[in-house]
Amino acid sequence: MLTLASLTESVILQRQEKLIDSGPQLRGIGSAKFGQNQFQMQIAGASCQPGKAAELVKRAMAFANSQMQNISWTFLPEREDHDIAAALEHEGFAKREDLRLMGKIGELNSPKFPAKDVIAEPIRSIYDMQEYERVAAWGFNNQQYVSNDYLAMRSAERWEEQQSQWYQYYVGKISGHVVSGAYISLWERVPTIYGVATIPTASGKGAAGTVMTELVKDIIGRGFPWTCLYVALGNPAEKLYTELGYTALLTLSTYYHSYY
Repeated sequence: MLTLASLTESVILQRQEKLIDSGPQLRGIGSAKFGQNQFQMQIAGASCQPGKAAELVKRAMAFANSQMQNISWTFLPEREDHDIAAALEHEGFAKREDLRLMGKIGELNSPKFPAKDVIAEPIRSIYDMQEYERVAAWGFNNQQYVSNDYLAMRSAERWEEQQSQWYQYYVGKISGHVVSGAYISLWERVPTIYGVATIPTASGKGAAGTVMTELVKDIIGRGFPWTCLYVALGNPAEKLYTELGYTALLTLSTYYHSYY
């Protein structure tokens, strides 16, 4: 039986499955998952023996330093030992963000204020992908005008991702003009919605809710029974997501430490 509890466990598992690299020796201290790239070590799923949080963090820091890597550490306040968070702060880690994981089983609730003049549809052309990128730049970064070269480059990357079946993009249009958009992963056991954006001049008209509703119908039709998303704590968008039926599941706090 599908439950929000099983959804939560599936999301945590799919995040930690990406962290498959070696790390410091933690026998007798605790455990953690590690992922490495050229410049950064990612750490998540940490647990420690009583009184060993400080040593756990110092071991991880020494290992990252030996690899000439900075550290991004994901901590789950509702689940993990708060001594670890205290040890991170003591060692100079800065909290970069707090995200709320939200999940939904099945189709979304009908928007509280349906947007009758908004048409939501999947992106089917590179032109609409460029328009989505324009919406994202304006909606997220307050960049109303971006260069054509940037639009061409970024939209080509997104178009390739969609053609490769990594993501599905949707846009919302008013009178034929793209005003909102979002996309969803197709490669995760719990598909994740990303990039929900609306241009400021169309804000409050229900475009984002309409886009998300149609996007989730699409993904369910592909055989995925549930979806999730992340929202920054305090972001007003959480109200919309709650109205659409999403439930808050966990908080993910990201701490960062820079050596280089």
